[in-house]
Amino acid sequence: MKSKIYAMAVLFVLAAIGTRAGSLKSSDEKHWRPGIQDKDSIIVTFGDKTRLIIYGENRTELEKIMKYDLNALLKDLKVRLDSTKADTTFLREEFNGNKYLKDPDQSADKDYVRIGLRGIHIKDGDTKVSIDGSGVEVKDGDEVVGSDSTYRRIGKRFQRKSWGGSSPRKGFNVALGLNTYGTNEATAGFNKSDYDLKPFGSRYVSLGYVASARVVRGKNARLHLDFGVDFSWYNMMYDGNNTIVKTDDGVEFRDVVDDQGKPVEVRKSKLVVPYVNLSVMPTLSFSHSFISYVSAGAYGGYRIGSYTKVRKVGTKDVDHDRRNFYIEDLRYGLAAEIGIRNFPDFFVNYDLNYLFEANRGPSVRMLSFGVRLF
Repeated sequence: MKSKIYAMAVLFVLAAIGTRAGSLKSSDEKHWRPGIQDKDSIIVTFGDKTRLIIYGENRTELEKIMKYDLNALLKDLKVRLDSTKADTTFLREEFNGNKYLKDPDQSADKDYVRIGLRGIHIKDGDTKVSIDGSGVEVKDGDEVVGSDSTYRRIGKRFQRKSWGGSSPRKGFNVALGLNTYGTNEATAGFNKSDYDLKPFGSRYVSLGYVASARVVRGKNARLHLDFGVDFSWYNMMYDGNNTIVKTDDGVEFRDVVDDQGKPVEVRKSKLVVPYVNLSVMPTLSFSHSFISYVSAGAYGGYRIGSYTKVRKVGTKDVDHDRRNFYIEDLRYGLAAEIGIRNFPDFFVNYDLNYLFEANRGPSVRMLSFGVRLF
């Protein structure tokens, strides 16, 4: 009797989480409701007298069951059956199926906006919109109500297959990466270990816009001339308990000390240098290649400030020192980029100028590299 109660309860539970269950009227197969086998179904036999039938309108409905933790569901059901004192032959329980999802983020009732390397996916109620490498698709439930495959991904953006004249770099750009010393020449009066940088703590950030003019138009490749303006930041995090200090003759790299002049351990010590930059980048784009474009050119920038940021261990206070630290006002260098379809684009910048004025600081040139997200 318990096994029969158990099977009947499971049927109603599965109906509550989006599947449709048939009724089991007797232990003999000939008494089942006619037409039940016409649906996609799963039949589980327990001994000779108990059967569990799971069926749905189609195979897709049955595959939804795999998203649920049925073991957890059955354990909860057994607890409810054990708490029933009467010899019940019919038991109905209402369950929230989302409680038993293996991944709660897969809840069918949850709306979302997801932007990633595989495209843009939006869900609002029963409506789903997907924009990816294959085009644009709109669904209402499981029914496709609109699609457009005339769009494809070129570089970072979705453009028509007609492949218009704009460069893949055109538009707003956000770049994230790392900066380090491209060259670090021996300089009298400076020890290289005093101004070493943390590899992953020294970050480069850039926000800008690129305009483009088409120069040559071919069937499978085109040449563009891109003009860009951006704001960028060097974040040079020193690898030690030292910081940069400006003196009358130049800069020095000293240990951070407390009010009594005793060295203290620092959690973070960095020099931040922001710039506004202009760039000119000839760009060659390809219509069907794995490489969407390659670009190389030159840039120039003007320093709009500089400051140090020091945070000592054991405190949340941050000390700032805003000075020019004899940093050159102008920067200029060479840049290169490569675009890969369905992946962020890569960039590298190399400053041809020294970071500090001559005889005022170490002879270093900056190098930055990373990915462009937009």
